[in-house]
Amino acid sequence: MSDSFLKPNTLDDLQLRLHWVLRITAACCFFGHGAWGVITKEGWLPFFRSQGIPDDIAWKLMPIIGAFDIIMAILLLIRPRRIIIVWMIIWALWTAILRPISGAPGMWEFWERAGNYLPPLALLLMGGTFAMRWKDWFSGYTEPKLSADNIGVLHFICRLTIGLLLIGHGGFGAFVEKDMLINHFASIGIPADVSFIKAVGWFEIILGVVIFFLPLVPILWFVFVWKVITEFLYVTEGGLINIFEFIERWGDYGTPIALILIIHYQARQQSKATEAVPGSRDA
Repeated sequence: MSDSFLKPNTLDDLQLRLHWVLRITAACCFFGHGAWGVITKEGWLPFFRSQGIPDDIAWKLMPIIGAFDIIMAILLLIRPRRIIIVWMIIWALWTAILRPISGAPGMWEFWERAGNYLPPLALLLMGGTFAMRWKDWFSGYTEPKLSADNIGVLHFICRLTIGLLLIGHGGFGAFVEKDMLINHFASIGIPADVSFIKAVGWFEIILGVVIFFLPLVPILWFVFVWKVITEFLYVTEGGLINIFEFIERWGDYGTPIALILIIHYQARQQSKATEAVPGSRDA
C-alpha cells in the first residue's frame, strides 16, 4: 500500500479513501460469512438451536442465508444503498450476539466481532443518515462533505472497533483458553500450550486498551500485521477452505487502515494550521 494513499492531502481525498476502505471491509465480511453458509458449517448449529430451530431445518437454511449475505456484499460494491448498510449492521450485530446467547462463555465472542458490525456503522455515518426521506434509504446517494466533528466520530468508532476486537480475541486465550488457538500456533511450529495462549491473550487485551487510548500509527501498523498473521492461522491449521474465515475478518485489517488514514489527515491539517500562524516557524 503506497505512502501517498495513506496520507490524504485534502478532505475529498480522505473521504474517497475512507469510503472505499470501509465499503470493501464490510463487503468482505459478508462475503466470507456468506461463503460458510453456502458451504454449510456444523459450528452454526448451536446458533439455530438457541432460537428453537431444529438441525434438519438449519442445514437447509444455511445456504439461503449464505447466498443472501453474498448478494448483499456484491450489491454494496456495485450499487451501494443505505438500506444495505443498515441491514449489514443489524445482521452482523445479531450473528455476534448469538454467540453468547447460544452458550459461548462471556461476551468475548461478541466483542471480537466488532470488526463485523462497527465498520458498516462508520460507513453509514459517512453517508449522512439522519433527517432523510424514506426513499433515500433505497436510492443511490452522494455523501455530504465530511466535517471535523464527523471525522472525530469516525476516529472514535475505529478506535473502539480495534480495541474491542483485540480485547475479545484476547479473552479467548486469557479466560476461555480455547484449544483452537493452541492448534493455530501449533500449525506453524510454535509449541503452544494453555500458558502460552493465556500470555498472548493478555498481550492482545493490553494492546486493545492501548489502541483505544493511544492510537499511534506505528502501533496501528503492528496491529494490522499481527491480525493478518494470526487470522491467517485459520488457513495454516485448517486448510485452504478456511480462507473464508480470513476474509470474514477483514474488519480486523481494514479498520486499522481507516484509522491510519484519519490520523495522517488530521496530522497534515494540524501542520498546515501551525505553519499558517505568523512566527510559528521560529517558535
